[in-house]
This record gives sequence, C-alpha cells and structure tokens, in this order.
Amino acid sequence: MKATWVLTAALAFTGAAGVSTALLAPSVAEAQQKIGPKVGAPLKAAQDAIQKRNWNLALSKIKEAQAVQPRTAYEDYKINELLWYVYLQQGRNSDAARLLEQQIASGQMPAGERVQRTKTLAQLYFRGGNYSKAAQAANQYLKSVPGDQDMQLLVAQSYYQQKDYKGAVAAANRLIKAGQKPNEDLLQLLLRSNYELKDKAGIATSLEQLLTYYPSPDTWSRVLDGYIEKTNHDHELVALYRLSEDVGALTKPRQYMDMAQALFVGGFAIESQRVMEKGLAANLYSGEELTRAQRTRDTAKRKADEDRKALASADKTLVGAKTGDAAYNVGKLYFSAGMYAESANAMAKAVKLPGLADVDDAHMEMGVALARQGKKAEAIKAFDAVKDPRFAEVARLWKLHLR
Repeated sequence: MKATWVLTAALAFTGAAGVSTALLAPSVAEAQQKIGPKVGAPLKAAQDAIQKRNWNLALSKIKEAQAVQPRTAYEDYKINELLWYVYLQQGRNSDAARLLEQQIASGQMPAGERVQRTKTLAQLYFRGGNYSKAAQAANQYLKSVPGDQDMQLLVAQSYYQQKDYKGAVAAANRLIKAGQKPNEDLLQLLLRSNYELKDKAGIATSLEQLLTYYPSPDTWSRVLDGYIEKTNHDHELVALYRLSEDVGALTKPRQYMDMAQALFVGGFAIESQRVMEKGLAANLYSGEELTRAQRTRDTAKRKADEDRKALASADKTLVGAKTGDAAYNVGKLYFSAGMYAESANAMAKAVKLPGLADVDDAHMEMGVALARQGKKAEAIKAFDAVKDPRFAEVARLWKLHLR
C-alpha cells in the first residue's frame, strides 16, 4: 500500500459524512503550503511505520510531530491526516470520525476530496455507534451524490438504530423503485420498522415484498423467528412452528424442542412425538440436551399411544358429533396423526355446528391440513376466514407460502 501525504489509501474506505455545508470552506492551494523539517521528519517516520502496518510506532512518531511548537494550520492538517488513518486501522472509529470531521472543516482539504471523505465520515460514525451523526453525514453526502444506494440504506439504518422508525420507513421507501428488486437488508429493516410502529398495512407490504423476492429458508427463518419471539398465543405458536417446518426453517435443536412442547400442550401428542423424533434423527442433541430431548419424546409417545387408540373410533365420533367442539377435537386428532384429508373434513363440519369455542383455530387447522394436501385454493379460503387480527397475520404468512 502506497502512503503519501494525502494518504490516498484512506480513501479506499468508503462511506458518507455529516459536516454542514457552512463548514466546507474553500481549500488552500497545496502548492502554497510547506511542512517544516521539525514536523516533516517525524511525519515521514510515521508514514514509513504505516507502510509496515506498525500502528504503535506510527502513533509515537505522530505525537513527536504534535509536540513541535509552533505549527502551522497546514502542518496540523497533515498530522491529522495520518492520525485519523491510524485510528481507522486500529478500529478506533469514533476517534477517527472526530478527526476526519475536523479535517473536512479545516479549510485545508482539497475540494475534490471532500465529498468522498464525507462518505467515509458517515460510515465511521455508524461503525462507532453515533447514529445521529451518521445520518447527518450521509444526508450531507447525498446532496452531492443522491443516487448512492449504500448511503441511502445507511440513513435508514441510522434512523432505525435511533428508534426513529418513521424516519427509517421513509428513508427505506425512497430506496424502493418500481420494477426493481429491492435490497434484502432494506426490506428486513422496513419490516422491523413497520412492526415497531404497529403499522399493519406496512407490515403486510414489506413482508410480501421480502418473501416475494427472497423466499429462502434463511429469509423465512428470520421472519418467523421474529413472530415466534413476540407471540404468546398457543394456537399462533403452533401454526408458526408448522410453517417453519414446511418452509425448511426448522433447523435448530431448540426449535424442535419448543415445537414439540407446544404441540403436546396444544393436544397434538402424535405430532409432538414425530417432531421430536425428527430432531433426534438429525443428531442435533448431545449430553444433557440429548437426555432432555429423549425425555420429551418419551412423554409425548405415552400420550400419543393413547391417541392412536382413539383413532379407531374417530370416524364414529365425528359422525355423532353434535357440537363444533366435538368435531373440532376429532379434527385435531386426525391432524396430529398426519391424516390431513380427514382433519380438513372434520374442521369443515366443526365450523358449521353450534358450540365451537375457537372458530379461528378451526379454520387455521383446516387451512394447514389443506395446504399439506396441495389444495392451495381451498387452503387460502380457509386462511381468509381467520378473523382475529394477530392470528390473521399468521394466516397471511401461510398464504404467502402458498402463492
């Protein structure tokens, strides 16, 4: 890496900056500036140390230059050019940003460098956790380079980190162009911001965009993890875990354990046993976790064996069902056993009978059962019948999976 007095290597670190236009005074022509020998000698030694990536030696030589009295403004500028770059290489982002902002405002920096250095400044502030300064710097840079999408994204991220979710949404939406594939990180940020704002329409739009353009198991995992973390409703949790399994996002040992336990508590012992055995077969557990997983599987199996006996008379029980709950319970038993056609038929009967305590869950169970048979249109119709707003959002996720 070639080090010069301008230290062009530093310019390879791209970013944005937030100094105001008023601070950008015209630069003094380089040709009119001089560095005295008392400052120049230690700075030359600092440069040599930088070329060898010996940052501690470079700092000691820079301090020697700083100790020289008196110094000119130009000499201070050249000292700080090396100093902020050394801070950058050491990961001292806040110190580097502070000095770089001084450099831009010094009146010594060539006009042709200010825009790019302003971008660097914004990135340094962001890395240093000063998101207010990062947004200010990035917005200043964008006045000169309005089409820089990286900096537009940095602005949105900076607003989000400050919990200015409305600002984050506005900045993110400016980046989304009709007919163009949006950046995945941008859509993730937009989804999280809308979620914090409890903006249902915004959540729906950003979620649909995210899963339209990036429907990978990893994307599904990130989306579903957020929903699972925030839900405290048993039926929603079961539906989310089932979707995780169907989209390939069920991969972690804790997920299998939590799903199996949620299913067991929800009355799906046969399905709980199957899920736990699937996790064990994937060799996800060892030590105490393995013992716990086996215990969870065995507990589910004991209840599952009882439920399997009940399957023998399930058809008869369904025929004689006089209430929605009676048919619903048969539908759950069928679903747990993986008999999805029978489950969907039982739930269809349940929603037509009086005395059904949880109509929404019956429609959700019916929708999942139909989806697992490949009956997309019928499944979507069942999901559309889910009315509770939070549960309907889970149903929307299932519809996105089926699109």
